[in-house]
Formats: sequence, structure tokens, C-alpha cells
Amino acid sequence: MKKLITILFVACSFIGKGQNYIFQNQHFFKPYLTNPALAGAQNNGNVAIIYKKQLVGFENSPNSQVLSIDYPFSKSKVGVGVNGFKDKNGFSSFTGFETTFAYHVSSDKKGSVPSTGFSFGLSATYNQYSIDGSNFKPEESDDITLTDPNKLSNAYPNANFGFNFYSSGFNLGLSAYNIIPNVSTIFTNKDDIQNAFTVFINSGVDLKLKENMVIRPNVLYRTQKNSDFQFDMMLDFKFISSPSSFFTISPVFRNYGYAAITGRQSVGVNALVSWHPFVLGYQFETPLSAMNDFSRGGNHVIFLAFKLTSKPEAIKQYKADEKKEEVTPAKSTKN
Repeated sequence: MKKLITILFVACSFIGKGQNYIFQNQHFFKPYLTNPALAGAQNNGNVAIIYKKQLVGFENSPNSQVLSIDYPFSKSKVGVGVNGFKDKNGFSSFTGFETTFAYHVSSDKKGSVPSTGFSFGLSATYNQYSIDGSNFKPEESDDITLTDPNKLSNAYPNANFGFNFYSSGFNLGLSAYNIIPNVSTIFTNKDDIQNAFTVFINSGVDLKLKENMVIRPNVLYRTQKNSDFQFDMMLDFKFISSPSSFFTISPVFRNYGYAAITGRQSVGVNALVSWHPFVLGYQFETPLSAMNDFSRGGNHVIFLAFKLTSKPEAIKQYKADEKKEEVTPAKSTKN
């Protein structure tokens, strides 16, 4: 029986390598999820719900839910955020809560959209990893592997730190998660993915092609103790219909492993529609490796958000100009 439990734990860890902090893979929708410094950054904030379903077509396949809120206090240069998440993977689950404080420094005048500046962020987390042993029937009644609740659950606090620099559409961010060492009661240090020290590095730049079209090549690199690295490459195409609404579509290539040939790769596409104050997003991802045979339905993500901040001054001015044009009578001409 103990041999069976060990096999199950190993399988769980294998899947966990691809889904640890699964919500942080949604940096396209909400960058704050991979960097505490981005809570309320550039006077933006919203309340968002994210739902992800993996291995569609399989019973009890992994699924994740996230509730994320961030808000800027522009007068004090402070941003705050709260995240709550739950990741369910068969008989195991990973839940957590995160609170964030960020401080933003900008060289621009108050009330304007920041174009150059940097941010620092610090967050405190409380996570719990647990295994449901109710369906396991030990061969021996005194098998402590399944009867001892301490062997099936582990809860712990931790902390994360982030930094971000931006200037005229360019950004460079660095964040570190699980900076406090912790010993798991379930996994050995070698197999402990949930507590592992993790670093994210991301960068991108806005390139304006036309008045209403912007492309943004951007990358995200994640390195994690006890796991392969993750490297995402995205190319965002943003189409702006008005200062308050836009549509973005972004093809994605993701690689796990230390060699592009031997690692695990996936491709996908992100789509985002924003009409102030509402935002709707969708993501599809499918693996390119041998795992594709077991993931024929791919991974799906739905993103819903409501912006908590008012429309930028540029949007207000845009609407004021439109209204002015409507009410201004045309000048008469004399023959």
C-alpha cells in the first residue's frame, strides 16, 4: 500500500511541475499575478476571476480558480492587492491566499498616465496543500501513511517580492516567490514543488504600427528549485477602437526544460476584449510533445474582470470632444 501511495505522490509531483502556481501562467491577463510590484501599477486596478481547465475530456482532470483584486491609491503612490486561489488535481488540492503592498515611483505629473517609473512590491501568503485519502483503503488499519492527517496536509505562510521598471512602453520585471525556506510534511525537499523558491523575469516593449494598432513582443522566464524552467514567448497584437476599448490577440509558445529539443513545448493563443469597465479573455493551449496524446482537449482559460479605476483623462477628453462636435452648429456661408 505504501508503494502505491509513493507512486501516486510521484505522479502528482510530475503534473505539479507543469501547474505549480498555475494561476501565475495567466500573466497575459493580469501581470500582477507574477509580480507583486504590479499591484495597482500605472493607476490601473480591477477585480478578476480566472478559471482554468486542463486535460479536457478526462474525468477529474485538473482545474483551477482564482479571485484577484488590486487597486491603486494614486495620491499616496501605493497599490494594494489580494489573491485567493484553489487548484484541484484529482485527489490533491492546493489553496492559498495572498495580500500585497506595492509602492510606485513615477517621474510624471499627477493625474497623467505614467510613462517612466519603477515599482516595488511585497506580499504575504498562506498556502495549504492537501490530499484526500477518503478513497484510499489501507491494507493495515495502523497504516499511518493514510491515517495520520499530518501526512496528508501541509499549511504554511510565506512571502514574495517584486520589482518592475517601465519607460515609454518598455518594461523589465523581476520577482521572487517563496523566499522563506519551509519544510513540507508531505514531500521530501527534492519533490517539494509547492514550497520551492521561484524566480520570474519578464520584459516587453510596445511598438506602435498605426494610430490604432500596437504590437508587443514580450517574454517571461521562470526558474524554480526542484523543477525545469519555463520560457514563454508572446507577440501581442492590440487593436484600439477608442481610448476606452480595445481587442488583443496573442500567439504563445511555451517551453519547459533545459533544452528546446528534449524539453516539453506547447503552443496556444490568448484573446482579450476590453470595453471599460468590463474585460473578457480566453486562452487555449495544447502541448507539442508526446503528452499531446493524453491532452487531446487542450487547456482552456476564461478570464472575467471589472475595472475599479475611472477612465483615464485621455478617454474623458475624447468623449468631451465628441460631444462638442455634436452640439456645435455648422457655420453658415454667405453667397
